[in-house]
Amino acid sequence: MGNIVDPIEELRQHSVPDSHFRDVEFVSRVRQHIEDEQHKSRSGFRSFKRKTVMSIMISSVLLVSFTAYAATGHIQIFNSKGEIVLKTADPSTSALPAKLSNLLEEYRTRVKSMLKPGELAAYYIKDDYINKDNGYDTANPIKFEYQPIAYRSYDDFQKERVRTSAPILQVPGYLPKGVKFAYGQVFPFGPAPSGEKDRVKYVELEQRLMNEANSSKSGDKLFVEKLDWSKAFNSIVYLSDGKSDTAVSIMAAYGQGASLTKSLDASSEKIQLKHVEAIYLHDEADGDSISWYDSKQNIVYTIIVNVKSLMAKKDLKAMAESMIID
Repeated sequence: MGNIVDPIEELRQHSVPDSHFRDVEFVSRVRQHIEDEQHKSRSGFRSFKRKTVMSIMISSVLLVSFTAYAATGHIQIFNSKGEIVLKTADPSTSALPAKLSNLLEEYRTRVKSMLKPGELAAYYIKDDYINKDNGYDTANPIKFEYQPIAYRSYDDFQKERVRTSAPILQVPGYLPKGVKFAYGQVFPFGPAPSGEKDRVKYVELEQRLMNEANSSKSGDKLFVEKLDWSKAFNSIVYLSDGKSDTAVSIMAAYGQGASLTKSLDASSEKIQLKHVEAIYLHDEADGDSISWYDSKQNIVYTIIVNVKSLMAKKDLKAMAESMIID
């Protein structure tokens, strides 16, 4: 359903603003996890279909029952100030050149192989093609990678969520027959080139890594620094259908709204979940999702069905409603 292409946002994703709408794309992590699972599948492990769905922007607003259709036919949900807090959007028409994409993936894989579960790292690639010559956004040369921990115990996942102040995320009170908790993950905040305090930390980190790269005589192009972290930006729960441990993914992230990428073949509609408006996306190829914003907790929730025909719309809606506090 979506297409996330900016590799610098592997941690606390931050894309170029679309008008006043600044997107923080946390599901590129989910995309990579799916790709990793697909690789495991070829080695005899279970996997699920690649899916990327949404990006979210950070702020605080109140969500009210007011929905409209933009001139493009996309759904928009507004707050009391007339600001968009939830919307659908067209897929990106741009893509990284194959050479650049392959290079970035090679370095990302190298960095990830250096990390133990739960470790976060920043890295700089000393390569003019990547940092200057490729024609894409090169303003932020420091990239991030995180090696997540899969908490197979629900209690352990909740303990980690509380310890890291990650967004509240419970297994839905309603689950279709045969669907159950498989594992949970949390993903950290980290230095990012936005906000005054974050920008200072990012610049300091950038300077350290670039100084190391410029003074190095080794000839290596990759320079890595592991980072301490204590606060999480989002939580993810994966549900099993008895065949795939990632049949359903439920994501929660701090932020005021969500930009949902809708493929050309998908349909979208506004639905009511108790007292909350939500956006339902249906895609014959990739499955369905529901997204909504919890104004009391300042959290965006999205449920994604990764296995085709696993459940009907009414079941997905019932799952979402069972997560909403009256």
